[in-house]
Amino acid sequence: MGRKQLWDRAEVLASAMRLFRHRGYFGASVRDIEEATGLHPGSLYRVFESKDGLFCAALDAYNDQVVQGRVRTHLLEPEDPVAGIRSFFTSTFETGPDLDPGCLLTNTAVESFTVPQAADGVRRGLETIESGFAEALTRARAMGMLSADLDIEVAAAHLLALYQGLLVLVRAGSPITKLHTITDGAMASIGPEKEGQR
Repeated sequence: MGRKQLWDRAEVLASAMRLFRHRGYFGASVRDIEEATGLHPGSLYRVFESKDGLFCAALDAYNDQVVQGRVRTHLLEPEDPVAGIRSFFTSTFETGPDLDPGCLLTNTAVESFTVPQAADGVRRGLETIESGFAEALTRARAMGMLSADLDIEVAAAHLLALYQGLLVLVRAGSPITKLHTITDGAMASIGPEKEGQR
C-alpha cells in the first residue's frame, strides 16, 4: 500500500507561481523551490520529474487561474466592454503601495528563448488574452461604441502588444503617469472613448 500524500498540489503550484514570479525560472534554485513549496527533492522529482516540469505546471496553473480570471473579469463580463479594456490595462499598475512582482506569463515570455519548454504555455496565455481583447472589441463594435470598420483581429493584436509592453514597464518601475499615457494611447488606437468610460 502506497504512502499517503501529505501535501496539496494546488498549494504547491501556488507557492511555485509566487516564487517564479519573483525570481524567474533561472533565478529560482532547487533549494528555493524546496523552501517555497515544502517538498523534499524526492517528492518534487517524483511528481513533476524536474524543475522544468514544475515550472511548466506552475505556468499552466497561472494561465488557468490568473490570466483567464483577469480576462473574464475585465474583458468578458463587463457591460461596458470599452471600459473593461481600459481597466484591464490600468489594473496592472493601480495596485497600491505593494511592489508588483510582475506577470509570470510576461516574465516567462521575455525568458522564453532560453526556456523553450515553456513556449507552449506562453503561447496559450497570450492567445487567451488576445482572444479576450477580440471578444470585448466585437461586443463594443456591435453596441455601436466603436467604428463598424474596425478590424477586430488587427486591433486585438495591437492591444496585446501594447499590454505586454506595459507589463514590462510596470516591472521596470516606470512612472504611473507614463503608464497612464500608454493606456490612453492604447484606447485611442481603437477609437474615441465616450465620456464616463475613462
